[in-house]
Amino acid sequence: MCTLTVLRESNRLLVTMNRDDIAAREEAPPAQSSTAEATFVAPRDLQAGGTWIGVNSHGVIACLLNRYDAAPAGRASRGNIVLEAMRSTSIDAACKALTALDHLAYSPFTSLLIARQSTARLDWTGSRLERTDLAADNDVLMVTSSSWQFDAVKAKREALFREIWADSDDAIDKVGAFHSRRVNENDAWAPMMQRPHSQTKSVTQVELTSFGAEMHYWTRDTAIDCQLTSPETSIRLNREKR
Repeated sequence: MCTLTVLRESNRLLVTMNRDDIAAREEAPPAQSSTAEATFVAPRDLQAGGTWIGVNSHGVIACLLNRYDAAPAGRASRGNIVLEAMRSTSIDAACKALTALDHLAYSPFTSLLIARQSTARLDWTGSRLERTDLAADNDVLMVTSSSWQFDAVKAKREALFREIWADSDDAIDKVGAFHSRRVNENDAWAPMMQRPHSQTKSVTQVELTSFGAEMHYWTRDTAIDCQLTSPETSIRLNREKR
């Protein structure tokens, strides 16, 4: 359960993600970590230790959305998939790393791997892994998932996204309006989701330029109040020279 947008402009890339999960599940705001291959920034799930979004010093952004195909439950946390991608120096390297994983250990997932000039999507259905390379000239992209009435929720979020995107000339305002949007008569399908036992926990945004990246983070209430204008946490990450 998550909602992701990718906004590609001439001088920057903006990736924004709502994390939907069990209301009581705790998370930590973004922090910087390092591997032998790269430095990266990511929030953390405090129950399993993984993450749903990260960006590294090579300009690779990885995002993870749950799928709900009929398949056996995996024994490994899907949050480890993003951490594995954070070791990579390019989108192709990240795709190869994730393709080499023991996929049967994971429940179905969608992973988007994003850089300034390219985006790849990996879908693990529980029985096969599919890679789709998305057109780099797409100005904006929206991807969503839901454990509840997926087709209906997806259609309503897509319609809301088109409505908001047609309503204003300022792309940043539109991103904030979409990701913070509640629909009071039925928040169960809204991007800022609220259901009896689950909700949108936080919003994380990565701004990527030729100089580096900056990750911004809002908890639920702050995101609703400010529509992504005043982050609670911001961490800058310089681009690693090759």
